[in-house]
Amino acid sequence: MNNMFQMYQQLLQNPMGVLSQRFNIPQGVDASNPNAIIQHLLNTNQISQMQVNQAMQMRNNPAIQMLMGGRR
Repeated sequence: MNNMFQMYQQLLQNPMGVLSQRFNIPQGVDASNPNAIIQHLLNTNQISQMQVNQAMQMRNNPAIQMLMGGRR
C-alpha cells in the first residue's frame, strides 16, 4: 500500500516521468493534456479501453478518493 501511495505522489509531481518509465510517449504528445496521453496510448495499443474504464472506476471509488486525500 505504501508503494502505491509513493507512486501516486511521484505521479502528481512528475506525471510524464512516471508514465515514460512504462509507456512510449513521444515528446509531440501534449503532456499537460491527460486525454491526449490516454488517446495516444489507446491509438498505439499500449493500453486497452478496458484498462481505461477500470482506472476510471478506481478513481471514482470513494475509498480510493479518501485514501488519496480527496484529490480527483
